[in-house]
Amino acid sequence: MRRLLSLLALPLALAALPGCGAKYELPTERPRTIVPSDKSYQMIATWTGMTGIQDVLLTQGSGTQLFLLFNDGTAIDPAGPITPHGSVGLYPLSKPVPIVGDYFQPLTGLFNPIAVASAQNKLFVLDAGDSCMAHWNDTLMTCRANTDPARKGNFIRNLAAYWRVREYGLGGGDTVSTFTDTTFAAVAGVAAGDDGYVYVSGQAIVLDTLETDQRIRTRRIISRIYRYARGPKYPGAPNAQDVNMPGANWHRDTTWVIEDGSGNSTVFDPAGLHWSRWGSHPLFVADRSNNKVKGLSSMVTNLGLVQTDGASTGSNFVDPTDVTADLAGFFYVVDRGNRRVLRFDANSGEYIQRVDNEPNAQSEELLDPVAVAVDDSLAYIADRGRGKVIRFKRRP
Repeated sequence: MRRLLSLLALPLALAALPGCGAKYELPTERPRTIVPSDKSYQMIATWTGMTGIQDVLLTQGSGTQLFLLFNDGTAIDPAGPITPHGSVGLYPLSKPVPIVGDYFQPLTGLFNPIAVASAQNKLFVLDAGDSCMAHWNDTLMTCRANTDPARKGNFIRNLAAYWRVREYGLGGGDTVSTFTDTTFAAVAGVAAGDDGYVYVSGQAIVLDTLETDQRIRTRRIISRIYRYARGPKYPGAPNAQDVNMPGANWHRDTTWVIEDGSGNSTVFDPAGLHWSRWGSHPLFVADRSNNKVKGLSSMVTNLGLVQTDGASTGSNFVDPTDVTADLAGFFYVVDRGNRRVLRFDANSGEYIQRVDNEPNAQSEELLDPVAVAVDDSLAYIADRGRGKVIRFKRRP
């Protein structure tokens, strides 16, 4: 959050906005309270009324900010108008009331947001769009590929309905930039790094050439993580824009890619992403259909750094959906199928502890956890199944 007031000059103003740098009460500051020294997590707040919660983001370092992303999940009529199905809001760290006005303006242009990331004082929202609406053919009244050989292709007719990454300032408001990539058929996760790149996971469209007859090429949908850089692909050259990214002042960096597979450095149906400022800046990915979480090199193509399948906890991952990391060398996994959130060592992949070891304020276990946001002591878990966000703090 933009700091408009000095911490020393206006302590009362900061007290009114606990998400803007105010002092947080430690468990040891509470009189007559016994605080265990097992370094486990304590549930300290449950925010209700969070229907449609889809993602949470906690910016790390000085001036920490909390963003919540909502998506109502309703079906989209491919023949109907483009109407918003979600939103992103800025919240205090300790209150379930969004901050609005001079501090944060509603984000414009969102249609079907599913994930949010932050780097370099920017927000990057992954808007999944609707591929059927983007391909909708008013003449044939369908979005499916045309089987009539006299009619070629299944073209994107409405780019406004296709997926895209939308860039905003931390204060919200209008888009700073936006891009899409027509080689991606569907998207699932986004990450942004201090390296200036934006990373997107999902299912890409590739053309395989038949070895015996190179005139024959077959379209396949395969898992990919691509990264994107600001500016034209070939600066100063005619037609410098990436042809697969119409209208964007961005391009896909073809020197780096994570490909499909089941190995340590490949993915199958990748979902949540997180670019870490820790160590050698690994890119963590929830490798959903491989039921693993991996830390991959963000500098070298297809280089695995660390991975875990959850077996050390006594139960393998089932549908790991989201992953994030703190600045102290730990990463956190939303093991959606097992309804739990776990903490691991980023060097070894060693299991450290379970975050949701206490129920929420209504004595309920997690029902459908979809996202987690952390710093070195706080953790916010989005439980979409109950429409709640649960706040945990690690004991000293």
